[in-house]
Amino acid sequence: MNFYDRPQTLLENRIFIRRQSRLRKPLMISLTAILLGFSARASAEPIKLGYAALSGTQVAAWMAKEGGYLSKYGIEAELIYIPAVAATQALIAGEIQLAQVTGVSTSGAILAGADVRIVASSLNRIVGSIYARPEIKTPEDLKGKKLGISRFGALSETAAGIFLERYGLKRGTDVAIIQLGGLPEIITAMEKGSVEAGFASPPNSSRAKRLGMRELFDIDTLGIELQQTCITVTTKYLRERRPVVKSFVQAYGEGLHRFQTDREFSIRVMKKYLRVDEKELLEDTYAFFSPRLQKIPYPTLKGIKFILDTMAESQPRARKVAPESFVDLSVLQELDQNGFFKQLWKN
Repeated sequence: MNFYDRPQTLLENRIFIRRQSRLRKPLMISLTAILLGFSARASAEPIKLGYAALSGTQVAAWMAKEGGYLSKYGIEAELIYIPAVAATQALIAGEIQLAQVTGVSTSGAILAGADVRIVASSLNRIVGSIYARPEIKTPEDLKGKKLGISRFGALSETAAGIFLERYGLKRGTDVAIIQLGGLPEIITAMEKGSVEAGFASPPNSSRAKRLGMRELFDIDTLGIELQQTCITVTTKYLRERRPVVKSFVQAYGEGLHRFQTDREFSIRVMKKYLRVDEKELLEDTYAFFSPRLQKIPYPTLKGIKFILDTMAESQPRARKVAPESFVDLSVLQELDQNGFFKQLWKN
């Protein structure tokens, strides 16, 4: 606007000012919204979380991310697949801030001197089965054969040990235990004949059935209380970033609620993270885990004790430590006392 376009009278000036004000208002609202959004992103706490398996056991963290609950509580999370005990090792090394792992790897790390603790849990029983190639008719047929697990120190190794003991088979002497890296790799190795049997949980167990593998033993039928899936942090991180851990546990709780109340969304989330396209396998996985996951994510002290008892033969110190020392329940207890979970499951 040049000099001659400006209003010349007092009345014209007032009209001009009002007009300019009306033009600026929508612009200011838009700019405010942009700045608020930028501020929220800038203040979000960035974290990396490692999850230890391509299995439905890991779904709680995925739901917390994809349901928008981590963002809701001010966390910008990157979820990284780090198979088996390597996720616990990455946590100890400071490469990630939280790990969704098994109580087996966490307990082993603590016994070895690592300063980590379990702060939440989504699965407090051991689930999964031992599958075998079609020519293996009974557990006894595995003598002289190979059984696949993900890695030594992982839950799959614990499950294999339970199976062998139940049927009087000796590890190494009767059955060789072979580590294969991850749960999907176990089924692939069975398909190729590299191993005759292996541990599987949904959706990998569903895939095994589809390939004609035989279920030798369903460990879930034993009803063993065991810390299968939990959230682990270092005590240093919990001390220095307690509000972040609290926010994460809130998001984790909401993710568990969404999983157990929204089947279709849960299936879409599992499709993304499990890298599985077959809807039947995803539906099987949802049907299996939806009644088994925790509503309120407390870990199981009895399940940690079971793990310690199984470790005691090779690590005598496991007999002397209290399961309570492997957990920090303070964040969960605070949320519980404030009515967070009661309100969540009321809706």
